[in-house]
Amino acid sequence: MDSERIKGLIDLLAESDLLELSLTEGDTTVRLFRQAGAVQVSAPSLATPLGQPAPVAPEVAARADAPAALEVKASLYGVLHLTPAVGEPPFVAVGEQVEAGQTLAIIEAMKMFHPVKAKSAGRIDAILVQGGAEVEAGQPLFRLG
Repeated sequence: MDSERIKGLIDLLAESDLLELSLTEGDTTVRLFRQAGAVQVSAPSLATPLGQPAPVAPEVAARADAPAALEVKASLYGVLHLTPAVGEPPFVAVGEQVEAGQTLAIIEAMKMFHPVKAKSAGRIDAILVQGGAEVEAGQPLFRLG
């Protein structure tokens, strides 16, 4: 079974209400299941959990008069990249204003890069995960105010 097919299955599970997904092709079986908001993969050659919770980066204290914060969450499991390339400045920084649709980070999964975009305009109040950390589908990555 090719990696593109497995990535598609992981994305399908992450975006659905399914708790378990299993697919057998020939002598290979891939079994994905959701447990407490995380997606794990079980297969003959891949039997370990995909990741641990990522360390939390320092945040900016929320102001009492600030509107309710909006969290930007990971759409799938992968490695979070806060910069477009090694040695380049980050996509965004705490305190920076962003527009709806602006790229905030990139998640690398199965050697493919998926942009994390702001759903609405706002200010980056907190970056909740460090660059290079593994993230789970649904894990909060940024807090916008």
